[in-house]
Amino acid sequence: MINELIEKRFSPYSFSDKEIAKEDLLKLFDAARKSPSSYNEQPWRFIVGTKLNKETYNKIYDTLMEANKEWANQASVLILTITANEFSKNGNKNNHSEYDLGQAVAYLTLQAMELDIYLHQMAGFSREKAKENFNIPNDFTPITVIALGYKNEDDKKPEKGRRNIEELVYEESFGKNK
Repeated sequence: MINELIEKRFSPYSFSDKEIAKEDLLKLFDAARKSPSSYNEQPWRFIVGTKLNKETYNKIYDTLMEANKEWANQASVLILTITANEFSKNGNKNNHSEYDLGQAVAYLTLQAMELDIYLHQMAGFSREKAKENFNIPNDFTPITVIALGYKNEDDKKPEKGRRNIEELVYEESFGKNK
């Protein structure tokens, strides 16, 4: 049996209008902060817009593709995820920064599930507009936008199915099981 928090996780397209308490948001980012990373570099950065901070929220919302704008404005929080392109200790290219960011978001996700908060990650946004809206330097790259909020209990839209484990895990070589 897998962990209950992992089992219940899914990406909703509908959120309630309940605001997330600042102390709960801090718990999510503290969980992300504790994620492992290459050389403990912690290359992730987050820009957080809440509906209480409309200016930042709207600047993140403005980066979204139209299909995501149709539903993402229900979320009480929008988060722009960003990663450093280089190691701070020597300036070399960090080929693992996006992996590390993903792992930090996974930690954030599990903490969110513990608090009954849901998130939906989106790749459908404009990196260029994000860089422009937030003056992101060239040695950092916007990676995703996350819609965060409490689940709308009235939403009955089913989640897309998952692949079978045999399609994802191989024993002998790529694409080949015993």
